[in-house]
Amino acid sequence: MKKKFIIDNGCKLCDACYWACPQKAIYVENDQCHIDQEKCINCGICYQNCANEAISIYEIKK
Repeated sequence: MKKKFIIDNGCKLCDACYWACPQKAIYVENDQCHIDQEKCINCGICYQNCANEAISIYEIKK
């Protein structure tokens, strides 16, 4: 199954996920970080680096 990472409202804009992402798939819009799903390679580094636990993992059935 493929994973999808989502940043929720718990994001404090600390930018840890932004700087950790090897694909630069994290961007800021409307005062919140978001993940560009087209660039994301599902490595989980953003999830591991989020001190606020604001990133959730969802499994996508295909």
